[in-house]
Amino acid sequence: MTKKKKICFMLLILAVMFAALAAVITYQVGVVYETQPLQADLSVQEFFLSLRNPALDYVVIAITHTTDPMMVIILCAILLMLPNRKQYGIPVSLAALGGLAIYKPMKHIFLRARPDVSLHLVEQGGYSFPSGHSVTSIVVFGFLLYLINTNCKNKRLRIFLSVVTGLMFVTVGPSRIYVGVHWPTDVLAGWCIGASVLLLAIILFERYGRKNENM
Repeated sequence: MTKKKKICFMLLILAVMFAALAAVITYQVGVVYETQPLQADLSVQEFFLSLRNPALDYVVIAITHTTDPMMVIILCAILLMLPNRKQYGIPVSLAALGGLAIYKPMKHIFLRARPDVSLHLVEQGGYSFPSGHSVTSIVVFGFLLYLINTNCKNKRLRIFLSVVTGLMFVTVGPSRIYVGVHWPTDVLAGWCIGASVLLLAIILFERYGRKNENM
């Protein structure tokens, strides 16, 4: 087995592990607690709400909007218009659609209610589980982070873009709890689903995307 195949195999194992963890969380939320908030949900939510202040509210609201559906569509459209769309636009867009295809049906299966609207700092309709923004942040920004470090030759630009995408990668999920539109288990499940999709996307890109680049 070549080194590349070994890496892809390890990534596949990790993807399965994240999918299994997402399944465990889903079982707890959907079956054991019948979509009601867990005690851990309430404790973590209380912590995040205690951090609120006007200045931080502004920053977190800006962060949470970065993975709104329209913002993701705009980002993918920009990437698809770039000359190197085969390296960025097409893979990221397909990965984003993959995440959407998983979390959107789940919302309509579990029908979990969001936290009370009085806690919302942003307008948000629909159902709560899992957090679509959390899935999308891991898939889109995680894949961009990987592609940037794989393809970008300009060191300063690579570092700058890596910092920006890395920050979005880790902050969007918690922002959904802070703005009061998701339970922590929504975010945790979203992260696990997103991580599984991301790893599978990387495997597929390494297996098929690289070949297309050389065609």
